[in-house]
Amino acid sequence: MFPMTILKRAFVLPAVLLLLIVSGCRTPAGHQSPYRSNRVVKPVVGVADFENLANAKGQWNLGKGMADVLVTQLLETERVVVLERKDLKDVLDEIILQGGDLFRKEGKVDRGRLKNAKYLVHGSVTDFTETSEGSGWFGISWLRIFGHGSRARVAINIKVSDVESGEVVASVKAAKTVSAGGAGVEGRYKDVVFGGDAFFRTPLGKATEGAIHSAVRQILRDLPVTYWQPRVAESTGDTVVINGGKNVRVRVGDKFNVREAPRDITDPVTGNVIETVPGRVIGKVQVTKVNPASACAVIDNGVAKRGDFLETVKR
Repeated sequence: MFPMTILKRAFVLPAVLLLLIVSGCRTPAGHQSPYRSNRVVKPVVGVADFENLANAKGQWNLGKGMADVLVTQLLETERVVVLERKDLKDVLDEIILQGGDLFRKEGKVDRGRLKNAKYLVHGSVTDFTETSEGSGWFGISWLRIFGHGSRARVAINIKVSDVESGEVVASVKAAKTVSAGGAGVEGRYKDVVFGGDAFFRTPLGKATEGAIHSAVRQILRDLPVTYWQPRVAESTGDTVVINGGKNVRVRVGDKFNVREAPRDITDPVTGNVIETVPGRVIGKVQVTKVNPASACAVIDNGVAKRGDFLETVKR
Protein backbone atom coordinates (compact mmCIF):
# COMPACT_ATOMS: atom_id res chain seq x y z
CA MET A 1 0.00 0.00 0.00
CA PHE A 2 1.31 3.45 -0.90
CA PRO A 3 1.98 5.88 1.94
CA MET A 4 -0.72 8.51 2.36
CA THR A 5 1.70 11.39 1.60
CA ILE A 6 2.52 9.91 -1.82
CA LEU A 7 -1.16 9.51 -2.64
CA LYS A 8 -1.84 13.12 -1.65
CA ARG A 9 0.94 14.36 -3.90
CA ALA A 10 -0.38 12.24 -6.75
CA PHE A 11 -3.73 14.04 -6.57
CA VAL A 12 -2.59 17.51 -5.50
CA LEU A 13 0.01 18.15 -8.24
CA PRO A 14 -2.32 17.48 -11.20
CA ALA A 15 -4.99 19.59 -9.51
CA VAL A 16 -2.58 22.52 -9.13
CA LEU A 17 -1.51 22.24 -12.77
CA LEU A 18 -5.14 22.17 -13.91
CA LEU A 19 -5.92 25.24 -11.80
CA LEU A 20 -3.03 27.16 -13.38
CA ILE A 21 -4.20 26.24 -16.87
CA VAL A 22 -7.83 27.18 -16.20
CA SER A 23 -6.91 30.46 -14.50
CA GLY A 24 -5.12 31.57 -17.67
CA CYS A 25 -2.03 32.90 -15.84
CA ARG A 26 0.64 33.05 -18.46
CA THR A 27 3.41 35.23 -19.79
CA PRO A 28 2.33 37.06 -22.94
CA ALA A 29 4.03 35.59 -26.02
CA GLY A 30 4.99 38.65 -28.00
CA HIS A 31 2.90 41.70 -28.84
CA GLN A 32 -0.54 40.27 -29.57
CA SER A 33 -3.87 42.04 -29.77
CA PRO A 34 -6.20 41.02 -26.92
CA TYR A 35 -9.02 41.00 -29.47
CA ARG A 36 -7.63 38.35 -31.79
CA SER A 37 -10.16 35.73 -32.79
CA ASN A 38 -9.72 31.98 -32.81
CA ARG A 39 -9.88 32.03 -36.61
CA VAL A 40 -6.64 31.07 -38.30
CA VAL A 41 -5.26 32.89 -41.35
CA LYS A 42 -2.45 31.86 -43.67
CA PRO A 43 0.91 33.21 -42.45
CA VAL A 44 2.95 35.21 -44.96
CA VAL A 45 6.48 33.86 -45.40
CA GLY A 46 9.40 35.08 -47.47
CA VAL A 47 11.88 32.55 -48.87
CA ALA A 48 15.53 33.50 -49.42
CA ASP A 49 18.10 31.63 -51.48
CA PHE A 50 19.84 28.77 -49.68
CA GLU A 51 23.52 28.86 -48.75
CA ASN A 52 25.63 26.14 -50.34
CA LEU A 53 27.69 24.55 -47.55
CA ALA A 54 27.98 21.18 -49.29
CA ASN A 55 31.05 22.16 -51.35
CA ALA A 56 29.15 20.85 -54.39
CA LYS A 57 30.09 22.68 -57.57
CA GLY A 58 28.84 22.10 -61.06
CA GLN A 59 26.31 23.26 -63.61
CA TRP A 60 23.64 24.10 -61.00
CA ASN A 61 23.04 27.03 -58.67
CA LEU A 62 22.14 25.04 -55.57
CA GLY A 63 21.11 28.05 -53.48
CA LYS A 64 18.52 29.33 -55.95
CA GLY A 65 17.42 25.85 -57.01
CA MET A 66 16.71 24.63 -53.49
CA ALA A 67 14.75 27.80 -52.70
CA ASP A 68 12.64 27.30 -55.83
CA VAL A 69 11.82 23.70 -54.89
CA LEU A 70 10.91 24.80 -51.35
CA VAL A 71 8.63 27.57 -52.67
CA THR A 72 6.86 25.12 -54.98
CA GLN A 73 6.20 22.60 -52.22
CA LEU A 74 5.06 25.29 -49.76
CA LEU A 75 2.58 26.62 -52.32
CA GLU A 76 1.23 23.13 -52.98
CA THR A 77 0.22 22.83 -49.30
CA GLU A 78 -2.08 25.91 -49.66
CA ARG A 79 -1.39 26.66 -45.99
CA VAL A 80 0.90 29.69 -46.37
CA VAL A 81 1.26 32.80 -48.51
CA VAL A 82 4.74 32.73 -50.07
CA LEU A 83 6.83 35.72 -51.13
CA GLU A 84 9.99 35.20 -53.17
CA ARG A 85 12.34 37.94 -51.99
CA LYS A 86 15.01 36.97 -54.51
CA ASP A 87 12.71 38.12 -57.34
CA LEU A 88 11.72 41.34 -55.57
CA LYS A 89 14.23 43.50 -57.48
CA ASP A 90 12.53 42.64 -60.80
CA VAL A 91 9.15 43.59 -59.32
CA LEU A 92 10.49 46.88 -57.98
CA ASP A 93 12.12 47.70 -61.31
CA GLU A 94 8.78 47.15 -63.09
CA ILE A 95 6.90 49.39 -60.62
CA ILE A 96 9.49 52.15 -61.04
CA LEU A 97 9.37 51.76 -64.83
CA GLN A 98 5.57 52.09 -64.88
CA GLY A 99 5.90 55.30 -62.91
CA GLY A 100 7.71 57.01 -65.77
CA ASP A 101 6.19 59.46 -68.23
CA LEU A 102 6.40 57.00 -71.12
CA PHE A 103 3.60 54.83 -69.70
CA ARG A 104 -0.11 55.66 -69.73
CA LYS A 105 -1.76 56.50 -66.41
CA GLU A 106 -4.48 53.89 -66.85
CA GLY A 107 -3.67 50.47 -65.42
CA LYS A 108 -0.53 51.50 -63.54
CA VAL A 109 0.34 49.47 -60.46
CA ASP A 110 -0.24 51.40 -57.23
CA ARG A 111 2.81 51.94 -55.06
CA GLY A 112 2.84 50.80 -51.47
CA ARG A 113 0.92 47.58 -52.13
CA LEU A 114 3.71 44.99 -51.74
CA LYS A 115 2.98 42.51 -48.99
CA ASN A 116 5.11 42.30 -45.85
CA ALA A 117 6.43 38.91 -44.78
CA LYS A 118 5.76 37.87 -41.19
CA TYR A 119 8.35 35.09 -41.32
CA LEU A 120 11.59 34.68 -43.26
CA VAL A 121 12.74 31.22 -44.33
CA HIS A 122 16.47 30.83 -44.91
CA GLY A 123 18.30 27.55 -45.35
CA SER A 124 21.58 25.89 -46.22
CA VAL A 125 22.54 22.78 -48.17
CA THR A 126 24.90 20.68 -46.05
CA ASP A 127 25.16 17.58 -48.23
CA PHE A 128 24.58 17.10 -51.95
CA THR A 129 26.49 14.04 -53.14
CA GLU A 130 26.11 10.82 -55.02
CA THR A 131 28.36 8.03 -53.80
CA SER A 132 29.45 4.99 -55.73
CA GLU A 133 29.22 1.93 -53.53
CA GLY A 134 32.59 0.77 -54.71
CA SER A 135 34.67 3.87 -55.41
CA GLY A 136 34.02 6.69 -52.96
CA TRP A 137 32.08 9.90 -53.56
CA PHE A 138 31.76 12.68 -56.07
CA GLY A 139 29.86 15.93 -56.44
CA ILE A 140 27.51 17.02 -59.19
CA SER A 141 29.98 18.16 -61.86
CA TRP A 142 30.13 15.18 -64.25
CA LEU A 143 29.16 11.70 -63.16
CA ARG A 144 31.12 8.56 -63.94
CA ILE A 145 30.30 5.28 -62.19
CA PHE A 146 31.64 1.82 -62.92
CA GLY A 147 30.46 -0.11 -59.88
CA HIS A 148 27.46 -1.81 -58.36
CA GLY A 149 25.16 1.17 -58.21
CA SER A 150 25.24 4.42 -56.25
CA ARG A 151 23.65 6.26 -53.36
CA ALA A 152 22.56 9.91 -53.47
CA ARG A 153 22.16 11.97 -50.29
CA VAL A 154 20.79 15.47 -49.81
CA ALA A 155 20.75 17.19 -46.42
CA ILE A 156 19.47 20.68 -45.59
CA ASN A 157 19.11 22.95 -42.57
CA ILE A 158 16.31 25.52 -42.46
CA LYS A 159 15.54 28.29 -39.98
CA VAL A 160 12.34 30.32 -39.84
CA SER A 161 12.66 33.75 -38.21
CA ASP A 162 10.03 36.22 -37.04
CA VAL A 163 10.76 39.33 -39.11
CA GLU A 164 9.57 41.73 -36.39
CA SER A 165 11.46 40.28 -33.44
CA GLY A 166 14.27 38.38 -35.18
CA GLU A 167 13.42 35.35 -33.05
CA VAL A 168 13.99 31.93 -34.61
CA VAL A 169 10.59 30.24 -34.38
CA ALA A 170 11.50 27.00 -36.16
CA SER A 171 14.73 25.13 -36.84
CA VAL A 172 14.58 22.17 -39.20
CA LYS A 173 17.05 19.52 -40.29
CA ALA A 174 16.04 17.20 -43.10
CA ALA A 175 17.87 14.62 -45.19
CA LYS A 176 17.04 11.96 -47.75
CA THR A 177 19.14 9.11 -49.13
CA VAL A 178 18.22 7.33 -52.36
CA SER A 179 19.88 4.20 -53.73
CA ALA A 180 20.22 3.79 -57.48
CA GLY A 181 21.24 0.84 -59.58
CA GLY A 182 22.80 0.90 -63.00
CA ALA A 183 26.47 -0.01 -63.22
CA GLY A 184 28.42 1.75 -65.89
CA VAL A 185 26.33 4.92 -65.84
CA GLU A 186 28.20 7.87 -67.31
CA GLY A 187 27.12 11.50 -67.54
CA ARG A 188 23.81 10.97 -65.72
CA TYR A 189 23.38 14.68 -65.00
CA LYS A 190 24.75 16.17 -68.18
CA ASP A 191 22.33 18.73 -69.68
CA VAL A 192 19.84 18.14 -66.83
CA VAL A 193 18.21 21.32 -65.50
CA PHE A 194 17.88 21.57 -61.71
CA GLY A 195 14.21 21.32 -60.75
CA GLY A 196 13.02 20.02 -64.11
CA ASP A 197 11.17 16.77 -64.72
CA ALA A 198 14.35 15.00 -65.80
CA PHE A 199 16.13 16.14 -62.64
CA PHE A 200 13.51 14.62 -60.34
CA ARG A 201 13.94 11.27 -62.07
CA THR A 202 17.60 11.15 -61.05
CA PRO A 203 18.87 9.90 -57.64
CA LEU A 204 19.90 13.40 -56.55
CA GLY A 205 16.58 14.78 -57.74
CA LYS A 206 14.62 12.21 -55.76
CA ALA A 207 16.77 12.86 -52.70
CA THR A 208 16.24 16.63 -53.08
CA GLU A 209 12.48 16.23 -53.36
CA GLY A 210 12.39 13.93 -50.33
CA ALA A 211 14.50 16.23 -48.15
CA ILE A 212 12.43 19.32 -49.05
CA HIS A 213 9.18 17.41 -48.49
CA SER A 214 10.33 16.40 -45.01
CA ALA A 215 11.41 19.98 -44.26
CA VAL A 216 8.04 21.40 -45.36
CA ARG A 217 6.20 19.04 -43.02
CA GLN A 218 8.36 20.16 -40.12
CA ILE A 219 8.04 23.87 -41.00
CA LEU A 220 4.24 23.68 -41.09
CA ARG A 221 4.26 21.77 -37.80
CA ASP A 222 6.47 24.30 -36.00
CA LEU A 223 5.32 27.55 -37.62
CA PRO A 224 3.37 29.61 -35.05
CA VAL A 225 -0.35 29.79 -35.69
CA THR A 226 -1.40 33.15 -37.13
CA TYR A 227 -4.79 34.37 -35.95
CA TRP A 228 -7.04 36.86 -37.64
CA GLN A 229 -7.15 40.17 -35.79
CA PRO A 230 -10.50 41.78 -36.69
CA ARG A 231 -10.45 45.52 -37.36
CA VAL A 232 -12.67 48.17 -38.89
CA ALA A 233 -11.33 48.77 -42.41
CA GLU A 234 -13.77 51.53 -43.35
CA SER A 235 -16.69 53.36 -41.75
CA THR A 236 -19.37 55.33 -43.58
CA GLY A 237 -22.47 56.56 -41.78
CA ASP A 238 -24.05 53.62 -39.99
CA THR A 239 -22.15 50.91 -41.91
CA VAL A 240 -18.62 49.54 -41.65
CA VAL A 241 -16.34 47.26 -43.64
CA ILE A 242 -14.51 44.55 -41.68
CA ASN A 243 -11.06 43.27 -42.68
CA GLY A 244 -12.15 39.65 -43.03
CA GLY A 245 -14.82 37.61 -44.77
CA LYS A 246 -15.18 34.07 -46.04
CA ASN A 247 -11.41 33.65 -45.70
CA VAL A 248 -11.79 33.75 -41.90
CA ARG A 249 -15.27 32.19 -41.73
CA VAL A 250 -17.23 35.37 -40.99
CA ARG A 251 -20.97 34.75 -41.29
CA VAL A 252 -24.03 36.93 -41.71
CA GLY A 253 -25.38 37.72 -38.24
CA ASP A 254 -21.98 37.71 -36.51
CA LYS A 255 -21.67 40.46 -33.93
CA PHE A 256 -18.57 42.34 -32.81
CA ASN A 257 -17.89 44.79 -30.01
CA VAL A 258 -16.02 47.85 -31.22
CA ARG A 259 -13.15 48.69 -28.87
CA GLU A 260 -10.56 51.39 -28.59
CA ALA A 261 -6.91 50.45 -29.05
CA PRO A 262 -5.44 48.27 -26.30
CA ARG A 263 -2.79 49.63 -23.96
CA ASP A 264 0.48 47.83 -23.30
CA ILE A 265 1.90 47.59 -19.80
CA THR A 266 5.68 47.33 -19.74
CA ASP A 267 8.15 46.14 -17.14
CA PRO A 268 9.75 49.28 -15.65
CA VAL A 269 13.09 47.47 -15.46
CA THR A 270 13.36 45.66 -18.81
CA GLY A 271 10.84 47.57 -20.92
CA ASN A 272 9.28 44.28 -22.06
CA VAL A 273 5.52 44.12 -22.58
CA ILE A 274 4.15 42.07 -19.67
CA GLU A 275 0.42 42.63 -20.13
CA THR A 276 -2.03 44.18 -22.58
CA VAL A 277 -5.13 45.96 -21.29
CA PRO A 278 -8.15 46.06 -23.62
CA GLY A 279 -9.59 49.46 -24.54
CA ARG A 280 -13.14 50.39 -23.61
CA VAL A 281 -16.12 49.26 -25.68
CA ILE A 282 -17.41 52.14 -27.83
CA GLY A 283 -19.92 50.37 -30.08
CA LYS A 284 -21.33 47.18 -31.54
CA VAL A 285 -21.73 46.03 -35.16
CA GLN A 286 -23.55 43.16 -36.86
CA VAL A 287 -22.54 41.55 -40.16
CA THR A 288 -25.04 41.83 -43.02
CA LYS A 289 -22.97 40.71 -46.01
CA VAL A 290 -19.88 38.53 -46.40
CA ASN A 291 -17.35 38.86 -49.25
CA PRO A 292 -14.29 36.69 -49.96
CA ALA A 293 -11.90 38.86 -47.91
CA SER A 294 -14.18 41.44 -46.25
CA ALA A 295 -17.60 41.83 -44.68
CA CYS A 296 -20.16 44.62 -44.41
CA ALA A 297 -21.81 45.36 -41.07
CA VAL A 298 -24.26 47.85 -39.60
CA ILE A 299 -23.61 49.77 -36.41
CA ASP A 300 -26.15 48.62 -33.84
CA ASN A 301 -25.06 51.22 -31.29
CA GLY A 302 -22.18 53.51 -30.48
CA VAL A 303 -19.56 54.51 -33.03
CA ALA A 304 -16.88 52.87 -35.20
CA LYS A 305 -14.07 54.32 -37.27
CA ARG A 306 -11.29 52.95 -39.44
CA GLY A 307 -8.66 51.16 -37.36
CA ASP A 308 -10.90 50.40 -34.39
CA PHE A 309 -10.50 46.92 -32.91
CA LEU A 310 -13.27 44.35 -33.07
CA GLU A 311 -14.01 41.71 -30.46
CA THR A 312 -16.13 38.71 -31.41
CA VAL A 313 -19.40 38.43 -29.48
CA LYS A 314 -20.13 34.75 -28.86
CA ARG A 315 -23.43 33.58 -30.25
